Amino acid sequence: MAVSNIEIKTTPTRILVSNPKRIAFMVINDSTVDVYVGYDKNVSTTGKTKGVPIKPNGGYWAYEFHKGELWAIADSETDLIVVENSEGEV
Repeated sequence: MAVSNIEIKTTPTRILVSNPKRIAFMVINDSTVDVYVGYDKNVSTTGKTKGVPIKPNGGYWAYEFHKGELWAIADSETDLIVVENSEGEV
């Protein structure tokens, strides 16, 4: 299981690369600002391409089966915890 602390900017930031062996992932927002997560680099904080909102102070999103990239964006720079579980890990 890989655990990463990733800096999220006000422009889309890739937080996971494609991984055909991915079983599941979890995104945890331990910051004080909203973070928005989406499946491509067009994720935004508003409008038609607005991502899934991950609320501050411990908000999280967990998902299985998605093996592609994952992107995030925030209204101000912050950090995000990303946990990825892949086949074959001990």
